[in-house]
Amino acid sequence: MSLQGATQLRARLTAIKQSFKPIGRAWAESTIQVMRPQSPHRTGRGAASFRVKNATQKRATVSAIYYMAILDKGSKAHTIVPRKAKTLRFEVGGKAVFARRVNIRARQGTHFALRAAKEALRRNPMAEQLIKEWNSAA
Repeated sequence: MSLQGATQLRARLTAIKQSFKPIGRAWAESTIQVMRPQSPHRTGRGAASFRVKNATQKRATVSAIYYMAILDKGSKAHTIVPRKAKTLRFEVGGKAVFARRVNIRARQGTHFALRAAKEALRRNPMAEQLIKEWNSAA
């Protein structure tokens, strides 16, 4: 004795299991579109660096240049000291300044990536894609 419709059910469950890859890629691409205008930018290099790194059955990853994570999450207070020279040199107001160490204040994050991901999820409802996959599998 066998269960009627078992093969169709198995096909539908497999289709749902495989459906996250295109859904995740669409969500990641939409996140990038929302994130670009929301991200802090001085030159535009950081916003231009947003890319979909990968989309697998488990997750979709958006990557960017390293300092965008610092702007998004913030940073702790820290001290910068020279490694090879005795002093640091930088410019403030067009004048050269020399210092043995520089104390950097803590910076609060802007959390633009989380806001963009939530907005992209709202714009791309997954239910429609799941229903389409379910119906087309059997």
